[in-house]
Amino acid sequence: MSTVTANTIRDILARECPDSRVASVRPLDKGYTSKQWVADTDEGRLLVKVPQRTPDPGHLRRLMASAKVAADHGIPVVRYRRLVEHEPSVDGPLLIQEYEEGDAAGEVWDSLGRDRRMALVEDLGDVIGRLHAIGGPHFGDVLGGAAASSLKESVEAEVEALLPGAELALIGDADALRSAIGAAVAGLEDSANVPALVHGDLWLPNFLVRDGRISCVLDFEHATYGDRFRDFGKLDEHLFDAFREGRPAFLAAYDAACPMPGDWERRVDLGQVLHALNMHVYFRRWTPQWAPQYAEQAGKWLASRS
Repeated sequence: MSTVTANTIRDILARECPDSRVASVRPLDKGYTSKQWVADTDEGRLLVKVPQRTPDPGHLRRLMASAKVAADHGIPVVRYRRLVEHEPSVDGPLLIQEYEEGDAAGEVWDSLGRDRRMALVEDLGDVIGRLHAIGGPHFGDVLGGAAASSLKESVEAEVEALLPGAELALIGDADALRSAIGAAVAGLEDSANVPALVHGDLWLPNFLVRDGRISCVLDFEHATYGDRFRDFGKLDEHLFDAFREGRPAFLAAYDAACPMPGDWERRVDLGQVLHALNMHVYFRRWTPQWAPQYAEQAGKWLASRS
C-alpha cells in the first residue's frame, strides 16, 4: 500500500471509468478503516477507497447492496460506480464512488450551539426512523447469506460467534451470558420481532451535514436486517450519553417516522449489551486498549440480571 501513488489511482480510474476525464488526484486523510483518494473529474469528484481492516470483496458487495436498499427507499446515501474485487496494484479490493460534499457531523458537532444541536438530533431521528422503516425478508445478511428465520435464532448465532473472541474473565460465565441474553429476547413482544434495515455503525462521523441538515448517511459496511433498536447502542454511547437533553427530541422525530413498540426500552437494553460485546471483540483485535471498557459494560449488564 505504501507504493500506491496518485498516478496509481489515476491509472485505475482511466481503466475503470474510461468516460471520466481525471484532472487531479489527491489523498484524503479521513476514515478509520480504509485509505482514500479524491479525484476531480469532468463528471464531478470521485472517491477511491481501499479497505485496510476488512479486505474482503464480499464485505464490499454487502455494503453496496445495503446502501442500494436504503437509496431505493429514499435515504440519502453514497452512489457507487465500481467495485474492483481484486486490484493488483493495491493487493486487494477497491471501491469507486461519487464524492459527497458536506461536513462530517462529528467534526462540526462541538461548534454547534444548543439550538442547532437540537435541530440536528431531530433530523437524525427522522432519517434513522425512515431507515428503520425499511423491512427485510429475514434476519441477517442483506445478500441472504447466514439468514435466520427469527430474532431468537439470529441473536443466538451472533452471541455464539462472539464468545470465542471475548475475554470472559472480564465479563462473566458464558452460559450465564447466553441465558441472560436469551431471556431478554424471550421477554420481547413477538409481534414486534420484525427485521428492519439496521445500519450497524450509527454515530456522528457517519453522517454528512450541509446547511445544518443531514445530507447523506455513510458507511453501510455493517448493515444487516435485524431488530432496529440495536442501532441505538452506539448512538447512545457516542451522542446521547453526553447530550441527554437531545434524546427526547430525537425519539419524538424517530417515532413520527417509525412508530416505536411498547417494549422499545427493553429492545434498546438488549441492543446495548450486544453492542458492548461486538465492540469488545472488535477492539480486542484492532485496538486492545479500548476492549476492557466494553467488557465492563457487558459484565455490568450480566450482573444486573443475577
